[in-house]
Amino acid sequence: MKSFFQCLEGFDARLKKTSFFILLTYFLALFSYPLVRSATGAIFYDVYTANDYSFASFIGVLVLMVMISINNYLQSKIGVHKLYLTTGILSIVTLLVGYIGYKMGFKQMAYVIFAAKEAYIVLLVHICLAFANSTYNLEQFKRLIGPIGAVGSIGGIIGGQLTSYLASTYNTEIVFMVSLLIILFTVLAFYFTGDISHAQLEVTNRSITPIRAIRGVKKYVFLIGAVVALSQFVIFIADLQFNMVFEKVITIKDERTAYFGQFYSYVNIVALFLQFMVLPFLLVRVKLRSIFLFIPLFYFILVFGGLSFGAGSLYIVGSVFVSMKGIDYSLFAAVKDIMYHPLLSLQKFGAKYITDMFVYRVSKALIAFTMAQIAISDMKILTQLQFVFLFLWGIVILFLFKEQKKLKH
Repeated sequence: MKSFFQCLEGFDARLKKTSFFILLTYFLALFSYPLVRSATGAIFYDVYTANDYSFASFIGVLVLMVMISINNYLQSKIGVHKLYLTTGILSIVTLLVGYIGYKMGFKQMAYVIFAAKEAYIVLLVHICLAFANSTYNLEQFKRLIGPIGAVGSIGGIIGGQLTSYLASTYNTEIVFMVSLLIILFTVLAFYFTGDISHAQLEVTNRSITPIRAIRGVKKYVFLIGAVVALSQFVIFIADLQFNMVFEKVITIKDERTAYFGQFYSYVNIVALFLQFMVLPFLLVRVKLRSIFLFIPLFYFILVFGGLSFGAGSLYIVGSVFVSMKGIDYSLFAAVKDIMYHPLLSLQKFGAKYITDMFVYRVSKALIAFTMAQIAISDMKILTQLQFVFLFLWGIVILFLFKEQKKLKH
């Protein structure tokens, strides 16, 4: 706990206030998501089946692409705070209208709710992080990114517990309505970060949008996007391998539900530990390039030692996936956000739109679609494929830091 408060040492009163509302915004955004995800999922499966999930995910990606384009345009016109407020309110209205339509018997509205759920969390989370990246200098951001991720993990854990309580005590409708209220609190919290002067966020030329602003650094942003895509390819295959073993080892539905409940708690615990206890120290003492290279190297060790020799063990395969996902949510997310720091303020938002919103979602959809088509069930082949992606990941990192040096000169 002491390390958490040490992160704010040296901040003036106004910056501490802004930091508080950034942390509160991130906490509330991740707090709302388990409620929204659970309620919208229950509504979707009330009128559709698992066979329709892939199509719904595809629709969600399309909607997100449209929302990124709209947000990119609006940010240059109304600024980031009004944009955040507008995005949150429109998300609430869309979810509510979709729910009313669903209750009136229009089952297609379940797709609207599903797509809105997919889009709102991506936009609210990453606009908040891009704003934080633009608010602090590099050393301040390194100290604060760990606690930001930690409060997000805590929000997700509490949100999951609240979801279970409300669903078992009341019903899905109550969960849904409470989730909308929390989204409203999220956008209001972010609005209070605006009391500090952000001259660097003001756009004098209203024709310059965040995505347009990255023209001069598009190679650098492309390389960050390539790292994001390759990381998701590796993790998805680990997830696939886990599910292949899980399906064979645990066959009873109730036992599967209980196992998954514990399993994803472990992921959050790993992420929370790294964000709260490790990152505040690691990021200020170790070179970013070393941390960046360590992640694929550690994944290689996990894959080689775990999935190569313990591919038939649910405990080993599950531990590999928990470790990868926990690092992805914490260490990888933190160092990736720091990589945006050499960019100008508006470029940071543009880079976030492209890499963390568009590339992240599309890469997950792409690898899922590809693996569904080729239907590889041989664990050794899947492991070899991971090795290829990990090798490419390391090569891209070398090019990324070479490009970063050019930006600093």
